[in-house]
Amino acid sequence: MSQPRDDIILWGQNAPLRRFLIVSNLMLCWIGCDLTLQTLSNVNMVGHDFWIVAHQVTGIPWQRMLLDDWPIDMWRLHLYTAYSLPAIGLLMLVLLDRLVSQGETRLPKLVTWCGAAFIVGGALCDISVTVACSPDLAMEGNPYVRVLIDSQHPLAFVYAHALITQSLYITLFCGLWLGFLRHRQTIADTISASAPVGWFGFLKAATGGAHLTTRQWLVPLRMSDVPLLYHYVWLVAIPVVFGISLFRWYAALEWLGFVEPAFSTRFLVVVHGVFSTLVLYFLTMWRLSRPLPQV
Repeated sequence: MSQPRDDIILWGQNAPLRRFLIVSNLMLCWIGCDLTLQTLSNVNMVGHDFWIVAHQVTGIPWQRMLLDDWPIDMWRLHLYTAYSLPAIGLLMLVLLDRLVSQGETRLPKLVTWCGAAFIVGGALCDISVTVACSPDLAMEGNPYVRVLIDSQHPLAFVYAHALITQSLYITLFCGLWLGFLRHRQTIADTISASAPVGWFGFLKAATGGAHLTTRQWLVPLRMSDVPLLYHYVWLVAIPVVFGISLFRWYAALEWLGFVEPAFSTRFLVVVHGVFSTLVLYFLTMWRLSRPLPQV
């Protein structure tokens, strides 16, 4: 068992880790706020009962405040978010490359190619079937493609924007997969170094909380109680990558008519992909962090 390098696993000593996490979290917050505002502004999607209940519970007229009082042009915000996606994706890709390059473990060829094929294959299948079934993209459900079409952008511009954006984010997903494989032994070494006892101790160590008490790990009240964020890059990113990739395979089946479109089913597909990958992640870390049997 080798000792994990502090300059990789510690937030204060790993500038690429800090930069990637800060930018990726800002991107998620930006997109999350934009999509939330778009959903809330759509009365048909939210319904009047939602606003009535929210007003009764909090005493605040949220609908009037959000849609009338605040000077927010939600349509323009949504459009600007669509414009920003290629730039944000490129920045994240550059930062991820620096983080991935810190990993020292060799890539297992078969596992690497199978994972990359699943990610790229799902995206290409979804894209190709979408274009074949709706060349003018009139039936496209992606909110950021939708806003470009609805704002009367030329179809060539929409295709170019989608091609650049999809290429960047497919590459980003593959980069996260390669990054995990390059860093997997470092993650396993941090778990082994803490000598966890049982599954509970292993779970704490695998989530960067080996040095914390149970209370600190479950309810962090101070910055010193926060687990090592190095572990969460891979712990969160890899399940999300494969959850979304599984959904893209499913979306292609919807376009081809093999399954009926349903929001609940789509949600379950994503949850299944995320949960299954998370289980495989922990099983892999368990195997890699176990001491070799003495001969």
